[in-house]
Amino acid sequence: MTCSRDPEQIILDPADKPRDDRSYLGNDARLRAKINCVKIFPKIAFISCVIALIVIGLGAFTRLIDAGLGCPDWPGCYGHLTVPHTYLAQKLVALEYPTTPLVIYKAWAEMVHRYAVAGLSLFIFSIIIMIISVKKLRTRVNIIFSLLLLALLGYQIILGQWTVTLKLQPVIVTQHLIGGYLILTTLWLIFLANRAKLGWNPDKKLLPWALGGLILVFLQIILGAWTSTHYASLSCPDFPFCVNNQTMPVWHIKDLLTVKTIMHMAHRVGAMVVTIYLFCFTMIAIVRLRLKPSVNKLFILILFLLIMQIGLGMSNVLFKLPLAIAISHTVTAVLLFLALATLNFHLFFKKVTHDS
Repeated sequence: MTCSRDPEQIILDPADKPRDDRSYLGNDARLRAKINCVKIFPKIAFISCVIALIVIGLGAFTRLIDAGLGCPDWPGCYGHLTVPHTYLAQKLVALEYPTTPLVIYKAWAEMVHRYAVAGLSLFIFSIIIMIISVKKLRTRVNIIFSLLLLALLGYQIILGQWTVTLKLQPVIVTQHLIGGYLILTTLWLIFLANRAKLGWNPDKKLLPWALGGLILVFLQIILGAWTSTHYASLSCPDFPFCVNNQTMPVWHIKDLLTVKTIMHMAHRVGAMVVTIYLFCFTMIAIVRLRLKPSVNKLFILILFLLIMQIGLGMSNVLFKLPLAIAISHTVTAVLLFLALATLNFHLFFKKVTHDS
């Protein structure tokens, strides 16, 4: 049973008419299966989004516990498909990798992340194959998104290898993080684009401001990734300033202005700019403009995620980067970006008819 052809194009040759009820039921079942391929496509895209979000969370966890090199080789782990667990295997690992001792929990954190990436890759390939093989899914938007997905996935695989072989170079790890965000966003846009038939209808009043917010959040995510990959998240111990002690000698404060503290404070300043922009934009849109209920709910969601992200960012500094809060900070940034992407999508396109 495949999704190789569009269900609307399936024509039974009169010479191939079923000779009995059993063969007729078989043809009818195949027809229903082909139609279901189109119906389940948005669900597959949504499941892929959930898996991609889990992958991003696992990546943050791996980075925060310093397990990025928990397995010093790629794609395996110390030459194995799984983490070496027997006594003999661990002894051989100690002999073959004397400079990188095996730490079980770090190795498992890295391998679970890789397994999740492999599972996500299978879903992405399934989506691309369905778009290619089913005519009803071969829309211009889907083709563009599938090509983008394929390019992003290929580049992510290369970056994943370089992350290990180049020993966590910040420029590579930052691109790896951003690539994960872009893959999730592309999958989410595929999900949105296939829930209903769409027509081009850009909102010229709100769209430029929504695009501005999306770009600002994306730049802030890059700043956050750059800060994280340089392990500069705790370079400034106080809040709101890097050092709140105003009695500290000026020359000592100058000594604190290292590259890492500048990165950290740049991320804070960026957060302040994003907060002011999104808060003003959402409040004006909610209070002053008459919007559709669905769009209005998106603005409320953006405002909620923004406030939540501010609280998590402050907590990261005040409580010295606790693991749960740091991971939540990463995931909330993703959700805020997806909410803004959804808003822009709804301002770009207008629903024509709902799928049956």
